[in-house]
Amino acid sequence: MIKELLFNQKPDILLTKMLDKSALNQRVIASNVANIGTPGYERLGVSFDEKLSRAMRLSKKIKISDPRHIPSPDWVKEIKPEVVKIEDGYWNGINNVNIDEEMVDLAKTQLDFNSAARLMNLRFTQLRTAIRGRR
Repeated sequence: MIKELLFNQKPDILLTKMLDKSALNQRVIASNVANIGTPGYERLGVSFDEKLSRAMRLSKKIKISDPRHIPSPDWVKEIKPEVVKIEDGYWNGINNVNIDEEMVDLAKTQLDFNSAARLMNLRFTQLRTAIRGRR
């Protein structure tokens, strides 16, 4: 009960999913860069942001007005980042990997990871402060 109350909060779940997405995105970008000279290689990406937006909209729409109603599923818990093939029409003569775009995506992924990690660190610092009773 206490574990669920402390660690099963929606912000914690979202931050965990953001860290998972960033880690998967870094692996996918590394794979794309490693295969930049491989003929016919198809660029990969991570599908997550669209699913998260959809899940957030769905969870806001369903309201329970009576305790006897069936609780709505937690759509945010259900989503996971997935690897997908990217078909953006780019062709460098060997495959569809654009190294400039990969570097931009890598920088953005690093910023996302750092932001989520800082927020998660802040959350645990607040928990530690609450448990100890002082800073």
